[in-house]
Parts: sequence; C-alpha cells; structure tokens
Amino acid sequence: MPTRFKVPVPLISVLSAIIALAGCGGSGGSDTISSQNDSICASFACQSMLENIADKVVTPMIQEFDTTAGTLDSAITAWQADPNDNALKTAAREAWNAAMLAWQSLEVVQTGPMLENSSLLRDSIYSWPSVSTCVVDQEVIEAEVQGNSYDISSRTPLRKGLDALEYILYSSTLDHTCPSTTTKTENWNTRSEAERLALRLSYAKAASAALVTRANELQQSWVTDADSFRHDLVNAGNTSSNFASAQEAVNAISDALFYIEKQVKDSKLAEPLGLKGGKCTQGEADCANFVENPLSARSKEHLRQNLLAFQQVFLGNAANGSQGLGFDDLIDAVNGGENVSAAMEADINSALNAIDALGGTSLQAAVTDVNGVNLVKGIHESTKNITDRLKHDFLNILGLSIPAAAAGDGD
Repeated sequence: MPTRFKVPVPLISVLSAIIALAGCGGSGGSDTISSQNDSICASFACQSMLENIADKVVTPMIQEFDTTAGTLDSAITAWQADPNDNALKTAAREAWNAAMLAWQSLEVVQTGPMLENSSLLRDSIYSWPSVSTCVVDQEVIEAEVQGNSYDISSRTPLRKGLDALEYILYSSTLDHTCPSTTTKTENWNTRSEAERLALRLSYAKAASAALVTRANELQQSWVTDADSFRHDLVNAGNTSSNFASAQEAVNAISDALFYIEKQVKDSKLAEPLGLKGGKCTQGEADCANFVENPLSARSKEHLRQNLLAFQQVFLGNAANGSQGLGFDDLIDAVNGGENVSAAMEADINSALNAIDALGGTSLQAAVTDVNGVNLVKGIHESTKNITDRLKHDFLNILGLSIPAAAAGDGD
C-alpha cells in the first residue's frame, strides 16, 4: 500500500470551513488569489497541490501516451509493409496495449481541453462507450473510395481512435460486422483476404497517424502552450488564469475523478454484471459483450489502470511512487479529515486487491462464470465504497460541488 505523504499544514475546523465557504464572493479580478478562495484553500497550499498534480501526475501521463501513440504508429507501419508477418502483427497489438494502458490513466483526469467542444479531443482518441465495428468497416471502404483525398481528421470520433484500432488489430475475421441491409459493405466479404487485410491496415495506418496528432495536440494544450491548462491550474485566482480561485481549479480536478463513478462502477462493472441497464442477465454468455474491450480481452487491465490513476491523483504521487501533495493532504487539513482520507485510501487498495483476486482470468471470462461473477461483484462493491465516500464525505468536507452527471445517481 502506498505511503501517504503528510505536510505540516495548519488544521482548521469543519465549522471554520463552513463559515468561510458561506462568505465566498465573486472574483475581484486582482492578480492575487481572489476572495472566492476564503475556503479550505485559505489554510492549505492548494496551488502547490495543483502544481504537483499537474506536473508530477498528469503531465507524465500525457507524455507517456504521446510516446506510446508514436510507437503504435510505427508498429502499424511495419505490419502494413509485411501483412503476412505474424510477429509484426503481435508487435502492433502489444503497441496498442501500451498506448491504451497509458490512455486509461488519462481517462480519470478528463478536464480542460479534453472537455472542450463536447469532448471532441477525448472522443477522437477514444470514443468508448460509443463504439461501432460496423461503422469502422464502412470507413475502411470509404477511405478506399476517396483514395488520396481521404482525410480522417474530418471524420466523426466513432470511426477512428483507439477503439477502432482495437477492432482492426484484434478481430478474428476479415468479414464485416454490418447487417446485410448495409449497402456499403455488401460486396466486402467476397473480396480476397489479402485485399481486405491490406485495406484494413491502410486505414489503421491513417488512424494511428491521427492518434499521434491528437496526442501532440493534447500535450500542447495541457502542458506546453503559453495559455495551457496547466498554466490555468497553477495560476488559479490570478487574472492570467481562467479559474477565478484555487478552489474552483481544485473542483475541476475533483469533477474528473467522478469517472470512477459513472464509467468504472456503472459502465465497466455494473452493466456486464447485469446490475445496471438491463443489457444482460447476470452470468450469461452475452454479458461478455458488455465489458469495455471484448476483442482484446484487456478490460481488467484497463480497469486497474483507472483505479491506479485515481489513486495517484488522490495521493498526489507520481507513477514511480514519488510522494507529493494530493487530495488526501487537503482533506487532512480539516479536523477529523484524517479519518476520511485514510478510509478512502483503504477503499482504493481494497478495489485494487479485488481486481488482483481475478488472477489470470479476464474480466470478459469472469462475468460469464459463477465464481468469476462473485469476484467481479467484489470489485464492484469495493469501487462503490470509493464512490459513495467520494460523493459524500469527500465533497462535504472540502466544500466542493458534485458534477451534474453524477448528481442524480442514487447507487
């Protein structure tokens, strides 16, 4: 279990925090932290915490994804040059595994540029849970029809990104997946395997190249540009930042953490367990279709990465274990907060241990097996403990607001 980092910050009482929050006003437009910061951030180095999370936690995640996206593009280029080389196919899959694992960390910190334009940048990289293999089949053909004039950047997110690449790299057949009524794919299955594979790999190359572009765009908008989101975070409360106060910037990071609530707990676990949405009957074979990544069978690994990223942000620790200011320290700045932060840390570790209890069994296999279902239910229950505390104790003690998407969830 990671060692939590404590700093000698002044403690304030819950009552003092409530009084301070009640007195918050609008932004005064000064070059110093505004009066809106008369809250928990008045007695804690919130800007130091934001700087640590931005520089030691999120930026390395972005850099890792940028690197792995480049490696994936190179691996697909190599396989495209020799489609019959199974070693190159395996290397391309492994490169996708690494890029997807890196992205799963960033899924938990969706804020700033990843939310702009209705999350266009995020969805162009990974559109899940909106996925369609039939749409990808049609796009492969559209790219062939348009030839050199084809521009993948103008295509909708559902047709590209990591989810489209999973389908191309991991599909066990070259046949299309569209209904027989789909005109565009009606002659696809009659074409030779060599021709179909070549066309799919040509499209995969376009998709992986676009992924590199999007990864660079994310790095620039989050880190390197003069008006980057990182600049907004660490200068919160100053006129050069889009955040009127440090508390507002802290709330933006807090909002992102609710990915664990809506996507991990509900979509990645409850749905394939038949606990939400009525998509399958618990334990039945079709439940395997509702895990996040059924083709690569790496849903378990991606789920674990989400929780590890959540843990990093909560503790403020770098991936290598280097300790820094995080939300646990912010909570500990309130009298009695130590109990809340310790409980949340224990919940996170319990969820990670529950995932590890699956051993070598994939999540896809587990949700269709009696013993596996019980283990996955344990992961769901452990994750629910995190999100229950996140929605109540965490928000209440820090005076933060709940994201609109999570406000109506009574689970």
